[in-house]
Amino acid sequence: MALALLFVAACDGAEPGTSSVPVEPYSCRASFPGADGGVGMLAVCLDVNGGTAQDLEKNRQQCETENNTFVLAPCPHEGALGGCRETTPSGVLTTWYYADGNSTASDIQTLCEGLAGVAPSIIKIDFVTP
Repeated sequence: MALALLFVAACDGAEPGTSSVPVEPYSCRASFPGADGGVGMLAVCLDVNGGTAQDLEKNRQQCETENNTFVLAPCPHEGALGGCRETTPSGVLTTWYYADGNSTASDIQTLCEGLAGVAPSIIKIDFVTP
């Protein structure tokens, strides 16, 4: 959730004097640690569609700073329970949540509905299925 809100702040459009050419979809992926200490199952993945090259670079740096994996491709849907899709003036962000043995799609829907209730009026949040 915090990850998505930070990305919303970073995707507020182009800075004055910069290009506003949209970039291809990209994602930031957070995984549970693997049993051997390596990367394990995907936990959360944030899809970004829209924004500028400057947004992409800021989000790449933030993703990697948080020890997540930045990928120039959308999030995978295999194993996803659902996602919270945030439609903003500058793009669409979808935070996908993956099966962890404790959560259900209904839990994710409730989360999305809660976020929608507190989001600023310029941001629309909907629950989406994979």
